[in-house]
Amino acid sequence: MDLQFILDTLRAIKRELYRYRVSAAIVFMLATAGVLGWGYVTPKTYTSEALLYADQSNILEPLLRGQAEVTQIDRINEARELVESRSFLEQIALDSELLTGAESDQDKNVAISGLRKQISLRVSNRNFLELSYSSKDPNQSFTVLSSVLDRFIERTINKKQGESQAAFEFIDSQVKSYQRQLEEAEQKLKVFKSNNQDGTEGNVRGRIENLRAEIENLKLQIQQTESEVRLTQQQLSQEEPVRRVTVDPGRSAAERRLVALRQELDELLLRYHERHPDVVSIKGQIGDLEQQVSTQSDDSREGSVTEVLENPVYENLKMRLSEGRTDLEVQRNRLASLERLLEEAFARAERVAENQAQLSELTRDYDVTRDVYEDMLQRRERARLSMTLDVQGEGVSYKIQEPATFPTQWDGLQLYQIGLAGPFLGSALVLGLITALVMFDQRIRSPRELHLALPESIPVIGTIPHYRSTWKDRLLRKDVLLLLSILGVFITAYLAVLVFSVMGISPERIMSKLAEIFGAGVGNGR
Repeated sequence: MDLQFILDTLRAIKRELYRYRVSAAIVFMLATAGVLGWGYVTPKTYTSEALLYADQSNILEPLLRGQAEVTQIDRINEARELVESRSFLEQIALDSELLTGAESDQDKNVAISGLRKQISLRVSNRNFLELSYSSKDPNQSFTVLSSVLDRFIERTINKKQGESQAAFEFIDSQVKSYQRQLEEAEQKLKVFKSNNQDGTEGNVRGRIENLRAEIENLKLQIQQTESEVRLTQQQLSQEEPVRRVTVDPGRSAAERRLVALRQELDELLLRYHERHPDVVSIKGQIGDLEQQVSTQSDDSREGSVTEVLENPVYENLKMRLSEGRTDLEVQRNRLASLERLLEEAFARAERVAENQAQLSELTRDYDVTRDVYEDMLQRRERARLSMTLDVQGEGVSYKIQEPATFPTQWDGLQLYQIGLAGPFLGSALVLGLITALVMFDQRIRSPRELHLALPESIPVIGTIPHYRSTWKDRLLRKDVLLLLSILGVFITAYLAVLVFSVMGISPERIMSKLAEIFGAGVGNGR
């Protein structure tokens, strides 16, 4: 297939189109009108849409963080379960007047099943839910979806309020229960402590350590006191109870002669000098007597006087010995008392050790119950705040981001879109039929086709050219002008219908208006 063959085929199509112009025009108008009519008679579905927003973050959340629990929900499952529930759909059917309440159970089931299939719910993103409802009546579609939104919000709020109230009542009952347990544990601990005043292991251990330290110090003091007593006894044994003091030791004959000679020497020295024979003689006698006195014993003395006195050192040592013995006895008595107290402390430690397990168990029960009670108090306050938020509508809830829209157009291709495609489809159908006629017709319409059909040994001698009249001659023919006029009227009416459909004027209204106009004209003519 070469270019010349294609050009010859196109010329043949043009000639056949002109030849069957009436049939082509009829096919074109029928196809175009058929497409538009199909657009009119096709069942239409109107869809109303709405957008819900699951609000989990609001202005109160940062203010109440740690004080109020933010409800966590599975939005899609909760919404789907609620929307598909029978009671909800039955209420929607009653609100939108799909049911009056007097229908049979079978009719109710049919209506509810239809609503369940026609109501669509999907998640558009993390926090948005899209609701849609499709119906043949736009008013019904809008009414049903509006009722779905209103009832959905109402039931969601009621459900959340009920859940918050139930949670608060449950936690409040738990708080009261743990409060009673805490009071019982506190009373048990109080009774146990009042019946056991031995103190704790730490106190008893400290008391034992103090007693041991005092006993060790007291033993050292006793050893020191015993040493002092022994030393005092030794010193006392070396001292005499009394002392003899010689008041006048007396004089011997030589001492009395020596005293007389010294007096006589003093008198001679008053009269004579030291070299005087008498003075020298007396000095010699005095020297002999002094030597004699120095060698004589005390027994040779006569007239000595002696006094007996108490020994103060002995008395002091005796007093110190008495005080030491007294201190030693006191210290020994105190040691015995401390040892007795130590034994009592050991017995007390045994009692404390025996009671410590029970005390630890009671204390542990009290601490655990108190911690749980305090935690439950905080949970109750959070539940109270959460319940208050839900009652005031400030908690997690669904908000209508976009209300139900009234469907002004049906779903799918609109009438003007189908109408615009009508002329193109009609033209395509006409051209397709003409092309099929040319392609499958056995007549030879070009020399090239004849040359290709004959064997190479048979040449084509010549061709008779087709006579072509001018386009003005072809267009100014009466039948052509009439056909063009009919096509013009058809296209004008076709476009008018499309324009009216875009403007929202239905063909029924156009026909009724034309009937009124023609009816009024006929009446005036009569």
